[in-house]
Parts: sequence; structure tokens; C-alpha cells
Amino acid sequence: MKARLPEIDFSQANPRWIPAAPAFAHQLNGASLLLPYLEPYLVKVMRSARPQIAEVAPDLLADLDVFNRQEANHYRVHAAYNRVMVEQYPGLAPFEAEIRADFEGFLREKSLAWNLAYCEGFESNGVISSEFFLQQIDDLLQTADPAVSALWRWHLAEEFEHRNVAHDVLKTLYPGWRHRIRGYRYCSQHLSNFTGRVRAHMSAVDRADAASNRTELSANSKFKQRAARFHLPRIARVYMPWYSPHRRRMGEPTRRALASFET
Repeated sequence: MKARLPEIDFSQANPRWIPAAPAFAHQLNGASLLLPYLEPYLVKVMRSARPQIAEVAPDLLADLDVFNRQEANHYRVHAAYNRVMVEQYPGLAPFEAEIRADFEGFLREKSLAWNLAYCEGFESNGVISSEFFLQQIDDLLQTADPAVSALWRWHLAEEFEHRNVAHDVLKTLYPGWRHRIRGYRYCSQHLSNFTGRVRAHMSAVDRADAASNRTELSANSKFKQRAARFHLPRIARVYMPWYSPHRRRMGEPTRRALASFET
């Protein structure tokens, strides 16, 4: 594992960046909007866990530190893209204020055990999202905006690379699959609700072209079915008591993506 920091120019980026799957593009835009608040939260939670990990599992510390550096880089680069996105789509500021308040509240009001389970929930979905993006939608990305596509290739490749860290920290300090599942369920519902509302808002801004909308409805319906076929079996595995991201092996597309961002 290593932390990479690519230089990506978003000055000409188009937030409708996947013409073949515009709703998916806006779903990921919703994820990008929350990442400058979620990923500092992840880092703070992991830093809070670090003293206990140092006592009981010091072998995890090196990976934990790289995890934190990767997440810090992710939110900085997403923030640069988000500045372009917010300029083109009015009305996103209230969403940012809402999600910022959510994560501040989690840190203030919830236990370390709860926050670690939330973090592992996010990382569990990150593994699935990484495999889907890097291995399943090359045809859709052929016409995608290259800058935004590069952003997600880099980010999701590193999500897969550090897939074990949050899981291992949680399992070490607070073992028990029911606790992990509660965190996964809450995180999934919380973030899906947020990104869905951002997607709906951004899609509403796009609705000036009625003909385009009819075409997009068909494309979005087909994509939704395709995504469900991939995601649902993998989500089911997360709910199993034996689930571990260590079972997921890095595919060649992920290796190529990581290599492409080496400096």
C-alpha cells in the first residue's frame, strides 16, 4: 500500500460526465460531494483507535497510517472537483452543510465502537464499488469525461488496495459480526439516502431538454438493472458472519489503475 496524489485538471470537467449513464454520474457526484466531510471523519476515527491498536495489534499500524494518508489525499482531490461541480449546479451548498453536520454529530455523540462500525460499512461498499467501476463498465466509460473518470479510477483503486484496514481495526477492538452488520446497514442507508437526493437535485437541473430526458430514462433503467445484478450478491456476502475483505483478490484492472498513478 502507498498513498498517491495525482494532479488532475478539473477546469473543463463536465459533471454530466458519463453520457451513457447520466444518473450514475450524478450518483457518484453525490458521493464526491460528501467525501470532503466523510473522509476527514474516517481519519479522525482511525486516529482515535490508533492508541488501542498500538497496544494490542501494532502490526496494523503501518497499514493504518497509509490508509489515513490515502483518505486525506482523496478528499482534497474530490474537493477540487466539487468546486467545479458546485459552480455548474446551484443548490448544492445545503447538502454539504447537512452532511458536515452529520459527521460532526457522529464524532461528538457516538462511541468509538459505533464509529468504527460505520467506517467499516463504508469500506465494505467501497470494495464493491471499486470492482464494479474498474471491471464492469468500461463500455460506459469510453465516452466519459477523462478528468472525472481518472479521479474515480484512482480513488476506487486505492479503496480496494486498503480494503482490509477498517475491517481489521474493527475486528481487533470490537469483534462480533452483528455489530459490524449494524454499522454496515446504517452507513448504507445514510449515504444512499444522501447521494440519491443529490442525484435527484442534479437531474432536476438537467431537465431542460425533454428529448434528452426520454433517452436518458431508458439508459438509466438498463443501467440500474445491470448494477443490481452485480451489487446484490456481493452485498449479501457482507451480511454473512464469515465475511472478510481479505477474501477479495485484486484484479488486473485494479493493478493497472494503481500503476498508472505511480509517480
